Order: sequence, then C-alpha cells, then structure tokens
Amino acid sequence: MDEMQLVNLTIAEAIALIREGQISPLELVETCLARIEHLNSKLNAFLSIMHESAIEEAGYASDAIGRGENWGPLHGIPIAVKDIIDAAGEKTTAGSEFLRDNVAQEDADVVQRLRAAGAIIIGKTHLHEFALGATTINPHYGPARNPWNTDCSSGGSSGGSGVGVSAVMCLGALGTDTGGSVRVPSALCGLTGLRPAKHRVSTEGVIPLSWTLDTVGPMAYTAHDVAILLDVLDAQPLTPASCLDRIDEPVNGLRIGVPTDDFFWLETDYQVVGAVRAAVDILSDMGLSIVDIQLPMITEVLQASQIISIADAVAFHQERLRREPERFGKDVRTRLQVGSQPSAPEYAASRQLGREWRRFLGDLFRERIDVLVIPTTPTPAPKIAGAQSVELGKVLLRFTYPFSLSYLPSLSVPCGFTSDGLPVGMQLVAPSEGMVLRVAHAYQKGTAWHTHRPAL
Repeated sequence: MDEMQLVNLTIAEAIALIREGQISPLELVETCLARIEHLNSKLNAFLSIMHESAIEEAGYASDAIGRGENWGPLHGIPIAVKDIIDAAGEKTTAGSEFLRDNVAQEDADVVQRLRAAGAIIIGKTHLHEFALGATTINPHYGPARNPWNTDCSSGGSSGGSGVGVSAVMCLGALGTDTGGSVRVPSALCGLTGLRPAKHRVSTEGVIPLSWTLDTVGPMAYTAHDVAILLDVLDAQPLTPASCLDRIDEPVNGLRIGVPTDDFFWLETDYQVVGAVRAAVDILSDMGLSIVDIQLPMITEVLQASQIISIADAVAFHQERLRREPERFGKDVRTRLQVGSQPSAPEYAASRQLGREWRRFLGDLFRERIDVLVIPTTPTPAPKIAGAQSVELGKVLLRFTYPFSLSYLPSLSVPCGFTSDGLPVGMQLVAPSEGMVLRVAHAYQKGTAWHTHRPAL
C-alpha cells in the first residue's frame, strides 16, 4: 500500500482490509515504518523504532492470514507505546538521562495484551521526562513537535504518542495519564484519547509518576478505534460487556452536564470556548438534554490532585533527587524540589478531599446527569520557543487534573480547529468508559473533525 492509502485509515478499517485480504500486515507495517523514517527527524515522535522485530512479526502475521488464522482483534495492526512502558529487549528511557541505557527484561501487562491480540509493536514514543510535565519539551531528547504546526508543542506527557498517531506513523498508541497526559496531547494533536477508570487497565511494567493517579490509556483518531484498543487492554475480568459491543447504542435522552463555573470559561481561549459550546449544541440537536451544573469544589480539587501527584513523584525519585539532582532537566527538577515542600497533613487532607470529590460526583451522576462536558485544555497548542514548561503545565492540565482524582473515565474528543489550524478538544467524563465512548462515537458520526489530517 502507499502512504496516501495509509493516511486516512482507521484501525477498524485496517482490520477489515486485512481480513478481506486487500492488504497484508507486512504491507501496512512497512508503510508505517517508511513514514516514520520520512517524518521522525522533523517531528521527533519516536525515541526508538523497532524496525527489525516489527518487520519480522508482520511477516509472520501475513503468513498466518494466508493460512486462514486469526491471532485476535488487532491481528497485524501497528501500535506504538510510550517509552515509559516496558517492551522486552527494548530500551525504556522514560525520556530521562538516568535511564538512557535501561533495557526492559519483560513486556508490561499492556504490551502483553496487545501482542496477544495480534498487534505489532512498532516503536517507543517520546515523552516529557519521567512523564512529569505537559509539553514534551525534553532537554535530553529534544521536543516532540505538533504535526499541525511544528513550531508548537504536542502536549504531554504522552506527546510522542500523540504525534505518532496524528501524523499516521502508526494507527494507534498507548500513553499514560496521571494528570492529563493522554487527554492533553490528544486535544492538541486532534485525536481521541482515553483516561480509563482507575484499575481498568494494568500499570504493571510502567515506570510510575504517581502510584495514586497513574493510568494507561489508548489514543487513536476515532472513539470506535479507542473502544477496540480498550477492550484488548481491559484488565477487569468481570466487565459485563465490551465497549465495542455497546458503542452504537442510542444516546438520545442522555443528560449532558455543562458546568457554569467561571473556572472553565473565564480564562479559556475564546476559540476553545466557541468550539466546545458548538459541540454541546450538536449533542443537543442529537437528542441529548443539556443540564447546567456547578462544581463548587473544583479549585480545591485541582490543588489537591497536584499535591498528591507530585508527592508520589518525589517519593519515587527521592534517591535520584538526593544524589544527582543535576541529571534531571531543569523543569522536572524544579517541580520535584517544590513538590518536596507539602507536609504530611497537606497530603492527607488532599487524599480526604479526593474521597469527598468522588462522593460529590457519584451523587451528581446518579441524580442529575449521565455525562459531563468541558474543554480538555484552556488553550490550543502553545509555541515551543520560549516556553516555560512548569507554567505551561499548570495551564494545560487545569481541566484534566481534577478528573484524574475522580477515578472516573474521561475522554478527549476533537471538536474543532482554531483560525490558525490548531485542534481543539472536548473532554467527556462519565461513570463508565462505555458511556463516554458511546457519546463520542455518536458525536463523530455527526461531525468530521476526527477525519482531518495534518498536511505533512
């Protein structure tokens, strides 16, 4: 196949074409690898490319198709994983100087599940150092560049995964999300990206940022593709039905909660506000009812989630911070040093506020709404030049961090572009992954934002 065929291909479409014999896994993987070779020097999406193993596995997958075998729902599909997730025999650097030569001995649980479903792991993607930031402006490996405008940040910390999928160097990717690290790059790169509910997807074999808030989540162009990936990654043995089985269920009559709090709108870029408001209007036209709500705890919850996250990070990195602080990038070192200051009572109070927040949202979803809608980020992708990563991180994670502490699934969905051609994301939060994916899928059936591709 050629690159023009690849660019508009979704995971679901590729699966169908492989099963029908119209393309082979080897053709698909070779085309992705050629695109990586062509674009990675410009975009810096991948820290390592698994060329030999990907070609070998794709050859085996193609032979299996010829024998009539089906290895699983992702048979022959090229997937990338963030370089904080272990793949046996490959480096896991976490985007750091400390782990530049660290080679994983085993696959992470999520990589095992991808391989068991027939996926081809094509490479390890770039990230903010130790996932501790939201820009993927990395002093050790350079910045990941947004394919919609290479002068701009891809977001983070899963910026390389966002760039890799957005530029169609792979068909899907895994990121990790602690405070918004799947949702932010998905929004800034024009993708659909899911932070699953806590414990829905295993974090075994993933270098931690925060033991309390870490998750692993899939990124793709469509909610349908994200549902395919989530069903493969699902670590809950008693899940009643797959997300994919339920994704076409009707959404008319569902209640959409839209916060009226100034927190979400007053200091948000007017083009972001306009795109999200227009998306809410489209959902209303589709038969969903709009409910005005308030989230009076939101400012305190944002602060509490940040305290918990950085305290966990300091605990994990305390030995490195004590012995060799100069080996951290300046922004990450600053965050860790500042994060050492909150006291044990502040940490305990933050954990308690998290419990109160989850009770509040539980009541809200039970009594008044089915899905919550807000912007994913307050701004579109910021410029890389002159960026102050610590301050930018506070801005970009403002709307995602509080919902990490909710432990509920949250999904970023493309909902428009700015006048400069930068993507805008809408965030959906609900008690189940099935609900956010259903609403996103219905929205995408009635809109075309997810079909746009950067001109590279």
